[in-house]
Amino acid sequence: EYHQNVQSQIEKINGLLKDLWTASENNASSQFADEVLLHQTVSAALAPLKDQFAVRRIEIENKIPDSLPALHADQPKFCRLFELLLKDELDMLPAGSRITLAAELSANGAKPEIVVHLSDNGPGLPQEALSVIFDPFVVSDSVPSEYGINLIACFFIVHHHGGKIEAQSQPGHGTTFTLHLPLKPEPVVSSPDDAGFLQKALLNENIWGKLLASG
Repeated sequence: EYHQNVQSQIEKINGLLKDLWTASENNASSQFADEVLLHQTVSAALAPLKDQFAVRRIEIENKIPDSLPALHADQPKFCRLFELLLKDELDMLPAGSRITLAAELSANGAKPEIVVHLSDNGPGLPQEALSVIFDPFVVSDSVPSEYGINLIACFFIVHHHGGKIEAQSQPGHGTTFTLHLPLKPEPVVSSPDDAGFLQKALLNENIWGKLLASG
């Protein structure tokens, strides 16, 4: 049964990742040619989900300043990133919850970046759940079967843009996702779209080390 669950999850994730990469087929030299404004991108990602959030009585506050500089990004993937994050919140939060999105420009490092915070006032997660928050093979009767799939896709999109995503949570204190997104990411090698990509990625110790470190 566990093997069947793993195979099913692999097929779902592989299909999702292939969709993400076929949504934009630019070569490496032009993959970040789009200029994306974060406030508008989040608003666009939220628009098709508003009715679902309303039914669940989940409030969303977009406090991302519209004065932030544009990010150089692969626009289809970048828009999908926030759609997947919001879908994950929709799946996991109880009715009556609140989500807040905020962001600021950071120039502390060698390269300027925008730091995005997506926070909720949900029940939060214990440490053992937080440590596997990006694990698509977690089996639980209390969460949807897509648990972990949306978040691992988010990880790959952020990594593709030269950034990182982290999660912090405590029981009773909600969950916060923090995204570090460089304004001008370096070009990366085009991701393979063969059926073996996911299996190779899941067996890559460096990737899983980063996933675990994010917890």
